[in-house]
Amino acid sequence: MNKNLEERYLNVINNNVNVGNSNAGVEFVILIAGLVAILFLLYIFADAIGCFVIDRMSNETRMKIENAFSFGMKPRVNERNNDIILLESIKNKIIPLDKNLQGKSKFPIYEIPEKGINAFITPDGRIFFTEGLLNQVKDEEMLTFVLAHELGHYAHRDHLKSMSRQIIVALISSIFSTGNNDIDMTIGSISDLNGLTYSRKQEREADKYANRIVYILYGNNKGAVDFFKLLEKKEKSPEFFQYFSTHPSTKQRLKLIQKRR
Repeated sequence: MNKNLEERYLNVINNNVNVGNSNAGVEFVILIAGLVAILFLLYIFADAIGCFVIDRMSNETRMKIENAFSFGMKPRVNERNNDIILLESIKNKIIPLDKNLQGKSKFPIYEIPEKGINAFITPDGRIFFTEGLLNQVKDEEMLTFVLAHELGHYAHRDHLKSMSRQIIVALISSIFSTGNNDIDMTIGSISDLNGLTYSRKQEREADKYANRIVYILYGNNKGAVDFFKLLEKKEKSPEFFQYFSTHPSTKQRLKLIQKRR
């Protein structure tokens, strides 16, 4: 009798759709592994996801975000009329060439009192040239390349894409965080190096953009080549330092534009 009851009990269990036949521990491991794999893929494709989202935003939404992130950014500026007037005239030649720049920011141009040779654009389209750059570079074609490079960052929405990528990576990194400082530092280091690689890619694309602009305006890219040759003379860091920088080495950037039109 007991044997019959035992057999009936086993049959009930085996035929119960609410009771799995597989090992619960194995299923849990598979579930966790699947979630980790999904998060890892999101991490790997964070760049593509960020680009996909930003490229499909309306111009109004993009500009609201850009203005919000630029709020309060007020570096000390000078305005030497001759330099700014020249840059404004160059800007007015570039903007009609790209619909991604038209109807957006007014792209005001300022000089900042810094000795290094540098320029940058803020998310809302303000462009800053350092005093050092304006002292060293007087050639219109060279200035065109630099200005077009910065406008290229805006046209490509690089600021927004970088921010969206950082948000995705930060979210996933926090999920992977273990509370172990060594492991968390390793994850952070991998994330930082991946971010630098992405930044260098953006810089190369901005170089290509600017190179195309100077070809359109002047029929050659002498200004771009001369600018990088100037930087190369002043560059002191070994080429391999590029792997720890947001920019490719000047030597690589020069090679890139010399073989492109």
